[in-house]
Amino acid sequence: MAGLSLFLVTLIIDFGLQFVFGVLSIVLKSEKSYDLIGGLTHILCSIVGVFYDWNVAVKISFEAKLIQALCICCWAGKLGSFLLYRVIKAGGDKRFDSVRKSPIKLLIAWFLQGLWVYMNILPSLFMWATTKKDMTFVSVIGWVVFLFGLLFETVADYQKTVFRNNPANKGRFITSGLWGISRHPNYFGEIVLWYGLSISAAPYFSSQWAYFTLLCPTATALQICFVTGIPLLEKSGMEHWGNEPQYAHYVHNTGVLVPWLVCCECTPLPNKELLVDEEEIPQPSSGVKEVDMVDVDLGEENGEV
Repeated sequence: MAGLSLFLVTLIIDFGLQFVFGVLSIVLKSEKSYDLIGGLTHILCSIVGVFYDWNVAVKISFEAKLIQALCICCWAGKLGSFLLYRVIKAGGDKRFDSVRKSPIKLLIAWFLQGLWVYMNILPSLFMWATTKKDMTFVSVIGWVVFLFGLLFETVADYQKTVFRNNPANKGRFITSGLWGISRHPNYFGEIVLWYGLSISAAPYFSSQWAYFTLLCPTATALQICFVTGIPLLEKSGMEHWGNEPQYAHYVHNTGVLVPWLVCCECTPLPNKELLVDEEEIPQPSSGVKEVDMVDVDLGEENGEV
């Protein structure tokens, strides 16, 4: 019963925060807090997950639960603050240009963020609701995978930030560092880290239904790869640099997602009739939600300045 209550409490916290700040964004006509609230929601739900119904006298896998929560908080704090800094520096968020004047669409965007948050933490919720006591080696492997993904994503974001801050790179695409072995290394790191957290949570599942939550990172990966993430960014890249031989070479010799894995189906030929536009491409951030706008939340696109 406590486990069911935990799911309900975190659900209320998650969507309650999105609704409150969604309404505030409509009233204040500002969505700058969007990514920050997404990160804070992850953190708050993780804290509640660890300590909800916690009995100090009965430490049931508390250390493992705490490590799981710290991993999520570390990722959410890093990404939320990074995306907030990016929006403040830009003076606004272009992703919301097409929905800012529509209260309904703006609320839908916030609702989708709530759905994204809950999907991310669902495997961990089953772990936090467990009655199993021992920490497992499989969980340790999962945390190692998480750390690898987090490091990969962080380095990719840092390299892109350094590239964008160089005036000489204005209007150009990045091919150095991790961006030289993957066109979307931050997406790759994002997908890997959530698979890692699902692996670390799996040994504590006490219900067969809990194993269906292992599909959550898969759903995120599929949406990134085929719906609102990579397809939109690849299209923007083609519109920007599709007639440049250097970009054509980069596309055909660099994996779209997995480093060094070049897939012909994922690398369409550039359209030579497209003109190069030197303006910035509207960029998504972390997550997998879209409401008549560019993808909202999972890193930056390659080559944006």
